[in-house]
Amino acid sequence: MKYLYIILLVALFAPIQAAKAETLSLETVIKQALQNSPETARILNSVADADAEAFEIETLQNPSAEIDFTAIEDNSSRSVGLEFEQPMRLSNFGSRGSYADALRRTASIEQKAQMLELIHSITRGYASYWALQEQENLLSENASYARKKQKLIERAAKEGRVDAADAKIFKAEALRLEEQLRVVRARKTNGAANLLRMAGMDQTSFDATRPKSPEIPALAELTSLAGHEGSVRSLLESRKALAERRYNVARQDAGFPEFAPRAVIERDFDDDSTTILFGVNIAIPIWDRNNAELSRANAERRLAQSNLNALNEQNFANVLAASFEQAMATQISASTYRNKIVPSWNDVQSLTDKKFESGQASIFDLFQMRERITDVQREALQTYLNSIEARIELESLIGQSLADIKE
Repeated sequence: MKYLYIILLVALFAPIQAAKAETLSLETVIKQALQNSPETARILNSVADADAEAFEIETLQNPSAEIDFTAIEDNSSRSVGLEFEQPMRLSNFGSRGSYADALRRTASIEQKAQMLELIHSITRGYASYWALQEQENLLSENASYARKKQKLIERAAKEGRVDAADAKIFKAEALRLEEQLRVVRARKTNGAANLLRMAGMDQTSFDATRPKSPEIPALAELTSLAGHEGSVRSLLESRKALAERRYNVARQDAGFPEFAPRAVIERDFDDDSTTILFGVNIAIPIWDRNNAELSRANAERRLAQSNLNALNEQNFANVLAASFEQAMATQISASTYRNKIVPSWNDVQSLTDKKFESGQASIFDLFQMRERITDVQREALQTYLNSIEARIELESLIGQSLADIKE
């Protein structure tokens, strides 16, 4: 019984360990999003709609059949008439099929582009969450640092070595950091909820890891990949081809009216004779000459051509080169901050702390150092986020993730 009491006391007073949040990598979240995200379902639904529309475009209207029976009781005259009619347009002979194929191809390219955009949205959300997680850690460390210095200064104030107001300054600084920490934690919780909802995951909280920075290939290699399906250039070209096919259908249907080949079969049972008639039902284009569809198709064709002209091969090459330079510059800057600038300022902090404890540095020097190192840490985080955004812009231009490019 004595041992039972001891076990209960240990269980009661032992420190309670908070459940550690699961660590999720960016790759894991992206994989889940591509499978479960509502946005993925919307993209697939758009492709299905395009495929259904293409099927409607290339499929003939159903034929109609009319059956007439004649039976007169007085003279026992009996006959039956069958009439078949198939509505058609001139565009059914080739141009509608080409339009349907172009619609399917454009939908496929747009699906790739939209999936890449979804990956980019997840990447932005994850990187922002990771940055907030880093800010939370930094603020927590700074608040702990301020509290420790506050205690140190309070002892020095009691001994008359420093002004008592200095201790109050550090106490106010610790409170200020605690409030900033509260705000960052709320933003982090909100960011996690939005990201997990976007990814279609049931997770409530998680720890993020620093997103990987894939190596950026040479500009020549990126230029060779610019025609990849899903790239901006290929998407604009596909939309231009689709607009041309739609315009050809509208123009062909405007040049020749709708018609319907007919076949009439009449069977007279009294005379034991059968009559077969062939003809065609032609719409008379007096009021409707397909002008509305032709006007819409021409406007879409003009817009698609304008968008493609705005990003012609030379302009695209210039945009790609500028995006490449920006991605390289931001990646180098992020690496410099992480590997050189931040460690250097950490060394400055250690030296300043030692000087302060030995009385060689003032409260002002300590505060100035802390404010500067906090600014540097924030700059490092923002620089890394800038490098991710620059990489995303580059990937959008070439239509694929840099991580998927094989050497």
